[in-house]
Amino acid sequence: MASERSVDVLILGGGPAGSTAGAMLARAGIEAVIVEGERFPRFHVGESLLPHTVPLLDDLGIHEAVRALPHTRRKEGASFVTHDGSRHVAYWFAEAFPPAIPHAYQVRRDEFDACLLANASALGVEVLEGWKATAPIWEGRRLAGLRIEGQGGEERVLRARVVLDASGQVAFLANRMGWRFPYAMHRKVAAVSHFRDVWLPDGREAGNITIAVTDGGWFWLIPFADDTVSVGAVMDVARWRQAGTGPEALFSSSVSATPEVGRRLAGATRLLPFSSVQNFSYRVMRLAGDGYCLIGDAAGFLDPIFSTGVFVATTTAASAAEDIIDALGRHGRVDSGDFAPTVSVTRSLHRLFFSFIRAYYNPHFLAFFFNPSRGLQFPQAIVSLLAADVLGPGLFRKTSRFRSLLALAWMQELGSKVGRPLVAPLGATPGGPAT
Repeated sequence: MASERSVDVLILGGGPAGSTAGAMLARAGIEAVIVEGERFPRFHVGESLLPHTVPLLDDLGIHEAVRALPHTRRKEGASFVTHDGSRHVAYWFAEAFPPAIPHAYQVRRDEFDACLLANASALGVEVLEGWKATAPIWEGRRLAGLRIEGQGGEERVLRARVVLDASGQVAFLANRMGWRFPYAMHRKVAAVSHFRDVWLPDGREAGNITIAVTDGGWFWLIPFADDTVSVGAVMDVARWRQAGTGPEALFSSSVSATPEVGRRLAGATRLLPFSSVQNFSYRVMRLAGDGYCLIGDAAGFLDPIFSTGVFVATTTAASAAEDIIDALGRHGRVDSGDFAPTVSVTRSLHRLFFSFIRAYYNPHFLAFFFNPSRGLQFPQAIVSLLAADVLGPGLFRKTSRFRSLLALAWMQELGSKVGRPLVAPLGATPGGPAT
C-alpha cells in the first residue's frame, strides 16, 4: 500500500522552473516539495541564457554562484551567419533600447540546473530525486496531488494544496489530460553534441552564441569557458524520417550542406554521444485550474532559435510562486482565477516569441535581419527582443519596429516575384528558398 502525506506545494520537476518556484516559496515560508525523475547533474540542452534572466539570478541570490561555475562564459551578444559564411551580423546586448543589460551567460545545463536545485534545497525545499509522477489525483475539478513512484518501484501519494507542473518537455499534465498540441507547421528535430577545438572568432564575439542558417534548418554553436562548444543541428522532422537516419547521420548531412559550419568543425573532436529531441514546438490549451498551474516547458515550448527557454521557465515560475503566496495569504487556497497573472504572462510571452520565431523562418524577413537599418532603429528593436526585454515599459516601441520589419518582408516578397527585391536574398534559409 502506498504511503501518503500532505504538503503545501508540490512541484513536479527540478529544472529551472521548478527550482525557481520552490526557492521563492520557501523564502516566503511556504512548504514546498520538488519531485524530480532524474538525478542531478544531468545533460540538458538550452545552454545560452538571455540578459533579462540575470535580474532573477540576482533576486534568487545565485548570480555569483552561476558566474563561478566551471563552464560559465560571459556573452555580450548573438551572432548570425549564412550557410556559406558570405554574410554575417552580430547583435550586441549593450545596443538594446535602455535600460540595456549588456551581457548574459553561456552555461552547461548540468551545472546550472544543479546550482538552482541546490539553492532551492538550501532554502528549505525538500527535493525527491529519482521519483516520477504516475498519475494525478483529482477531487472533482481540483488537482489534489500526485501519485509518484521511485526508481525501486516504491509508491507514494503526495497530496497538496497546490501542484505546479514544471516537468519540462515531458509535460506530464498536458500529455495526460490531452492538452498538448504540436505546431503542425513547425515539427523539428535537433541533433546535438559537445565538441572541442571548434573554430571561434576573435575578440568579444568569441563568447557569443552563433546561429548558422542553412537550407531548411539552422545550427547553434554555444561556447563554454573552456572553449568546448555545444553544437546542435535543427531540421524538419519530415526530412529526418524520410532519410530514416539517427541523430549522428542527421548532424553529418546537415554539416555537409552548410560549408560555414563544416569549416568551424574541421579540426574539432566530439566529446559526447549525439542526442536528439523531436517535435519540441507545441502549445498547451489549459495552463491552470483549481489547485494547479503549468509553468516552463510544461506549459508549451517554442523553437529554441532565440534561446528563450530558460527565460520563459524562470519568469513563469516566479509569477506562479507570487500567485500562490498571494492566494494563500488572502484565502488559504489557490483557485484557477488566482493564477490569472501567470496565465496572462505565459500566453503573452508565447505569442511574442513565436511571432519572432516564425518571422525568422520567413526568408524575406531574414534578408532584412541580416541587413538591419540603423536609421530606423531596427538593430535596437531586434536586440531588445533577443535580450528578452519584453516585460517592462516601452514594449510597443520595440514591437512596432518589429512589425515594420514584417511589412518590409512583405514588400521584399512582392519585389522578389518581379525580380526586384529590396535587399539581396540569402542563398539558403531555414524556411527554404525566397520564392
